[in-house]
Amino acid sequence: MSGAAVRPGRADRAVLARTDGGEPVGMAYGYPLPASAGWWDTLIMPVPDRVSREDGHRTFGLFELAVRPAWRGQRVATAVHHALVDGLTQERVLLNTRPEAEAAGRAYRSWGYEKVGENRPWTGAALHDVLILVLTGKNPATR
Repeated sequence: MSGAAVRPGRADRAVLARTDGGEPVGMAYGYPLPASAGWWDTLIMPVPDRVSREDGHRTFGLFELAVRPAWRGQRVATAVHHALVDGLTQERVLLNTRPEAEAAGRAYRSWGYEKVGENRPWTGAALHDVLILVLTGKNPATR
């Protein structure tokens, strides 16, 4: 990551990457989805209950991952993502991404995410792909 440090934050889970001089270059944050999570309610086509079941401990929702343009292509996103999910106790990570964000989609797939559906997360929102990453060592049968 050439000159940037990644340090986990203190919220539910947050990571901020900075240069050696302290300039922010990338960030990510998320938190465990509650049992009452409405994420699954916005899918275009419903998924089986075994996929959408939440219990407050099963799924970590990755809500934002961003890298400043000048730092893209330098593996900052990979480092930030891995720092964010390293050590999670959840079975999986869930996120939304826009299909036209091709570079992000390629990165997510290279990290092991699989598309499970499409949604419009709020009224009037553009179509998003819904992706899940089953964490290493977790039971893939629970996807």
